[in-house]
Amino acid sequence: MSHTALIVGQGGKISIEVLGYENLHAQNPDDANWLTTELSVEVGPFVGRFRAALTTYDLMVLYERLEGALSSLSGQISFQSTEDNLSLEAKFARDGTVELEGVVQPSSSYKAALHYRFESDPGLLSRAVHELKLLIEKFPAKLAASSI
Repeated sequence: MSHTALIVGQGGKISIEVLGYENLHAQNPDDANWLTTELSVEVGPFVGRFRAALTTYDLMVLYERLEGALSSLSGQISFQSTEDNLSLEAKFARDGTVELEGVVQPSSSYKAALHYRFESDPGLLSRAVHELKLLIEKFPAKLAASSI
């Protein structure tokens, strides 16, 4: 079963696929909340796919920021993942469009990066917010183990 959130628009798509927790048996929350993910991006003629280092917290922050912006349909949000694999800015225009802009880059090679920009709309972003919520429910943040 695929656990994916898609951020789509005119001429662009970012896919965040969560394969699972990186370390199921980690006791430390800093280690336990890393996810094995794959990012794929399609913008115009450019297509790329790579393993990314995202955390449960990254997913929550992206979800909360997009959801908040959608509730007001105005303003701008910024997101940067912990390991800089994904950055995203969403600017809401008065005409109902949303400009998405940012960078995707693999952790293993900072010499390779894709700068992207494409337009979306609130309906498509609502779907992405819903899919991010499902990811957060499937892969919740793991809190510190209680002391005995």
